[in-house]
Amino acid sequence: MPLPTHKRTLLAGALATGLAIGGVSMAEAAPQSVDDVTLTWALSQEAGGGTYFGGCNFFSAGEAGNTGSSRPWTSGDNFYRAVEGNVSILKDGASGPVAPTWDTKCFNAAGTAVTPAPGSSTNNRVQFTGGEGQVDLDAGTATVSWEGSFTSAFYGGMTYWHASDPTLTVSADGKGTLKATVGGYGTSMDDMSQWGVLTEREVTLANLSGVSLSEDGLTINPDYLGVVLTGITGQVTTGVNAGSFPQDFVEFHEETGQAAYWYSSGGSADPKKIAAPINIAWDATEAPEPEPEPSEGENVDVTVVVPEGSTPEPGVLKLTVSGNANLGEAVSSAAGFTASGQLPEVTVSDTRVGGTWAVNGQLGAFTSTAGSIPASALGWTPALVSGTAQVGAAVTPNSPGLGVSSTLGSGSTSAATLKAALTLVAPGSTPAGNYAAKLTLTAVG
Repeated sequence: MPLPTHKRTLLAGALATGLAIGGVSMAEAAPQSVDDVTLTWALSQEAGGGTYFGGCNFFSAGEAGNTGSSRPWTSGDNFYRAVEGNVSILKDGASGPVAPTWDTKCFNAAGTAVTPAPGSSTNNRVQFTGGEGQVDLDAGTATVSWEGSFTSAFYGGMTYWHASDPTLTVSADGKGTLKATVGGYGTSMDDMSQWGVLTEREVTLANLSGVSLSEDGLTINPDYLGVVLTGITGQVTTGVNAGSFPQDFVEFHEETGQAAYWYSSGGSADPKKIAAPINIAWDATEAPEPEPEPSEGENVDVTVVVPEGSTPEPGVLKLTVSGNANLGEAVSSAAGFTASGQLPEVTVSDTRVGGTWAVNGQLGAFTSTAGSIPASALGWTPALVSGTAQVGAAVTPNSPGLGVSSTLGSGSTSAATLKAALTLVAPGSTPAGNYAAKLTLTAVG
């Protein structure tokens, strides 16, 4: 008789120049409606960076009016908004995110004006609330839409555009897009006397790869590094910061005059142009069905029929994995690129009589458009969170690593929860890119 098993797959998606482990797809999940979904995105550091003229690049809630020419905004224009409808603007503050004002929109967390220097940015971001749609955690699909608009102004408003009513779509293959209707005003860096109203159209703000959905949502770096444009002159396609926002998004910005700020052009600002992580938060937990209550003073008849020859259903062995894990930014060292994080808590529930079980894990290779990282580069150190179980032996990266099946824990109790510290040591020759791998956890009993 074959041994019963219970599996979960853990998808790992890479951050730019680093690695991250995403959420876990739960086989028991079902398609469900979600509402009050939040979308938060800075687009890039450059979208909040300092400029040589006009103060800084910044976001404003809503669609800004027409200045009539290419010039910096003034407070008298009354265009700037920190909040409008479902859209609000946040930026770095001394102790966390704060709402900017007209006077503080170009200040960093320390309260000083940002500059064009690499790394100098307000890190202002757009936040949409009230999103609605459908999420299927089992299939790994989602469609969520938001209402509202934001404006992105560069060089203090000498060139600006807006995006409205974004929609997130995620397919079962882990691919996704964030699209919106865009419009604004066109000018040219070579001739700032040009000014015209642009035709609104739908474009792709971000392409997503290796998407993994959880009950809480997702956080992911959009595709940028390694993306090569076609028919666009001026892109530098080599180097650690080489890449681009989506093709149709850049083509739109050839009309706004901002195109070179959305792909690598070989300048000192290229590190600031890399697409920032997108955070989407929803609550996709199943709400329990309310139990009916008998009417006051009524008798409740309880009946049951046991057919002849019936036997109780056998118990089951069940494996669940909750939450997200993130290896964060990989750090270059003498050993190569290193990163660490925590495996989400793994809970084993065994309702069989006298059952024993073991949880094993095995990783596939990390891959990206830039190259690959062997599965052996990831190791773990198992630990017991609750219950009674024997934790597995620590697995050292590359000796042999999780490229071979390794035991997270084993036991004979009805329930136990395990976790593991994750450590990655990737080769120093690993190219920069968005890497993804698949970790399969299997409960065998």
